[in-house]
Amino acid sequence: MLTQAEVEKARKIFTERDSHQRIRNLVASKGIELMAGEGKEACVIVISTAYQQQIIADVTASLDQQIAAANAVLTAMGVEP
Repeated sequence: MLTQAEVEKARKIFTERDSHQRIRNLVASKGIELMAGEGKEACVIVISTAYQQQIIADVTASLDQQIAAANAVLTAMGVEP
């Protein structure tokens, strides 16, 4: 049985993990754009397809590691991820 503090910790981990998963899915499906500036002054920086694919691969790999780490912590707590 989990204590109230452990339940709150698990909820926080679930929220962070779900956020990482949503970002990962978005990056993997929609790609990325590099932008400089803000608002009306912002401009898109054009990068090669190969460079864009490398950035996406690095970001998704990092998010996969964070998701796996969250799952490991939840499993160690006795909570099914």
